[in-house]
Amino acid sequence: MKGKAMTPVTIVQPKRRMFLQSAALLGAGLAVGFVLPGAAGAAAGPSAPAAGMLAPNAFVRVFPDDTIRLVVHKHDSGTGTRTALGLVLAEELEVTLEQVEIITPEHPFFKDYMHPQWHVFSTGGSTSVMLEYDTLRKAGASARTMLVQAAAARWQVPVDECHARDGKVIHAATGRQFGYGALATEAARLAPPKEPRLKDKKDFRLIGKLHRKLDAQAKVTGKQTYGIDVKLPGMLVAVILRSPVVGGRVRRFDARKALAVPGVRQVLKVPAAPAGMLGGHQEGVAVLADTYWAAKLGRDALQVQWRNGSFARFDSRDVPALQRAHLARKDGPLVRTIGKGDAARALKSSGRVLRAEYTMPYKVPNPLEPECVVVEIVDGTITYWGGLQVPSNAQFAAAAMAGIGQDKVVLRELVGGGSFGARESRHWLLEATWLAKASGRPVKLMYSREDEVRGLYYHAATYTKVSGALDAEGGLSALKLRAVSPASPEEWEPGYTDRKDRMDYSTTEAICRWDFAYQPDHLDVGWVRHETGMPTGWYRAVSFIPNVFAIESFMDELAHAAGRDPLAFRTGYMKGRPRHVAVLEQAARRAGWDKPRAPGRALGIATNQAYNSYIAIVAELEKVDDVVKVRRITCVADCGLAVHPGSVEEQLYGGLMWGLGHALHDRLDIENGRVVQSNFHDYPVMRMADMPEIDITIVEGDTDKPSGVGELSNPGVAPAIANALFALTGRRQRSTPFDFSAGGDA
Repeated sequence: MKGKAMTPVTIVQPKRRMFLQSAALLGAGLAVGFVLPGAAGAAAGPSAPAAGMLAPNAFVRVFPDDTIRLVVHKHDSGTGTRTALGLVLAEELEVTLEQVEIITPEHPFFKDYMHPQWHVFSTGGSTSVMLEYDTLRKAGASARTMLVQAAAARWQVPVDECHARDGKVIHAATGRQFGYGALATEAARLAPPKEPRLKDKKDFRLIGKLHRKLDAQAKVTGKQTYGIDVKLPGMLVAVILRSPVVGGRVRRFDARKALAVPGVRQVLKVPAAPAGMLGGHQEGVAVLADTYWAAKLGRDALQVQWRNGSFARFDSRDVPALQRAHLARKDGPLVRTIGKGDAARALKSSGRVLRAEYTMPYKVPNPLEPECVVVEIVDGTITYWGGLQVPSNAQFAAAAMAGIGQDKVVLRELVGGGSFGARESRHWLLEATWLAKASGRPVKLMYSREDEVRGLYYHAATYTKVSGALDAEGGLSALKLRAVSPASPEEWEPGYTDRKDRMDYSTTEAICRWDFAYQPDHLDVGWVRHETGMPTGWYRAVSFIPNVFAIESFMDELAHAAGRDPLAFRTGYMKGRPRHVAVLEQAARRAGWDKPRAPGRALGIATNQAYNSYIAIVAELEKVDDVVKVRRITCVADCGLAVHPGSVEEQLYGGLMWGLGHALHDRLDIENGRVVQSNFHDYPVMRMADMPEIDITIVEGDTDKPSGVGELSNPGVAPAIANALFALTGRRQRSTPFDFSAGGDA
């Protein structure tokens, strides 16, 4: 969100005739050769290339006037994704970022833009750079190869005598050169190479170097356009009043006072999502007005009587007990994620067994820019403007709410002001689509901060029970863990867990064999599904957060019980994980793990592996006048090849800030079905002024590929702080947020 100096951006809807002309032009351009090397032949007929333009694949456009456009098909909510992916393309195309225009796809539903793992159109899960790296390198290299071939043919010289540099092809022997634009027409006639030659890593000029983020200047000068800035002729601004009780229904409402507010045009009852629609919305009353302020005043004036729903007696304080009881059931739906040896027998026969329970409450994503989208329906075509992180959700909303198919859906994707999972939800798109259809006008649906806090689809409350057996030498002989939580994707993908192994990979993060670092002789790890019915959804780092909290806290408990150093205790069970051990040891060195500490200070360590990356975090706490404060966070991360180190560092920093929020603040309470908190005054979030000293080190991993980083750094912060709290106070805190004014709860 921008300050008072912001100049609202007006996006004027073109006249119908102009729109058709534009659509025709886009149609010619977007269809050109949307085929990557190795796929079927280039498109023909209506997919024929626009005259003179080189578009060898879905990601590169070179125009005769030297205009170069790189298509970045991933959403950017402040993560720097567009900069990083643009760098990958530009590196292989041999241009600088300054020479190109980064655009979003003209046709976002083209198959090459589909997520390679999830098979939907989406951005998330710390996968964008990691999974698109090879594809975009090949796309850039393919275009470069064709341009060089075109130049060599024109000069009638061998191809290997020519090379590309800074948007030109150069014949080294004679010094002759052509700009890319001059070669675009001829290059467009060539077939894309099946296996373009990629640059050697040692020749990288962009990847791995510091660059200014593409949107940095626009953001600091207030010129960045967000969904909230979009204004269309005839557009109405909508806000929705929803039941104070989750799932409540409208008994009756009186709109007369709302309609008396100047600027208010319509008041509409928004029906609840049809039964069975996952990720849907609840019933409410919408006020549509000329401005947000008029809509808000109209909403304040509404007279609504509500009918409470099934959550009228729901209390979030009861959830841990419900989950504990559910786990105790003999017929609990256990999904065993790791089985090794005979943990039950080892625990039973051990002379020393530790047991602990860990809980985390509901949490809110709280992006700084609340959810906001503009929807317009014209002649059967529906257009969305906003931070559209999951285009597939817009497809779904268009079909479900307006009966409009994919071929009539147009996305005008804009940068999002944060997401943390919020923009992966569906309910706001469903509501806005319904309102646009019902009102017959372009509609901008705006959430206030209060709407965001009470907007549902929270990060789930969780309960974890862990048992560990120590042998006579203080070694860990067996570990048993049960994580209790709802299934994440069931809100969005019916039948997601209807697979043979019943696995929910979004809920078992950090407790699957590829994420779980420790290898005692006997392991029994599993997830027990428990559905309260309270809508839950995506969140930054999803289930890594509770699972890492429990694992890393319990490893610390085991180490102290065994009289062992927590760092050495951990690395002793990391067989075959040298990169993981390396980040732990480097973080410990940087934090002064082995050095004497001043009175009133203590360190705690935690670690995790995620998205093929490794991270270790050391928290330093200080106790002054019986109040404990976090003084310093040391973070060492191995994210493989850091394509854009500046963005990697920013992501790590933001994640640490996010993790500190879990430790210090984040907790959403629900009493009698009503969300207690409403805004930042009672749901505080970390602010820059609250941050302790941060020390981040990015290790160049022993790999040529980038790995995930966006959700890497936050899960380890809370356990590192919990472990430091124990070292400082001698008391263990097993629930977040922590009480920093007291010693602990056990």
